[in-house]
Amino acid sequence: MNEFSIKQYWFEFETWRRLLENIQNENVYLKNRLAQIIKEEATNELLDDIEHYHNILLIEDSNIALLRNDVASQENWLRREVFEENATIKEIMKSHKKLRKEMELFEQKFNKLKFEFNTFFSEKR
Repeated sequence: MNEFSIKQYWFEFETWRRLLENIQNENVYLKNRLAQIIKEEATNELLDDIEHYHNILLIEDSNIALLRNDVASQENWLRREVFEENATIKEIMKSHKKLRKEMELFEQKFNKLKFEFNTFFSEKR
């Protein structure tokens, strides 16, 4: 694995860590918004929808934790490859490509959730 590829992987890891931190912050913000809606505007009609979104946001917490773990594992694997040369380059590249796709899909899914959340509660007012 050449030095450019290694640097690119490290750059992506840092980007993913920041992305997951931002998504976690957004997830907390959405849960706080749900609490605010319950406190200020909750009707019996909205309670089911609030519970639905709350459950989704809790699932997202789990997904974020899993992806953080995957990123850390991939980093450790790359570190071993660079310093111990135990893992094969092809395995690292394949795993990294898979993780890149998972991160992309997760980000898209979460952004869609945010827009659906905001649209739904905006239209219920």
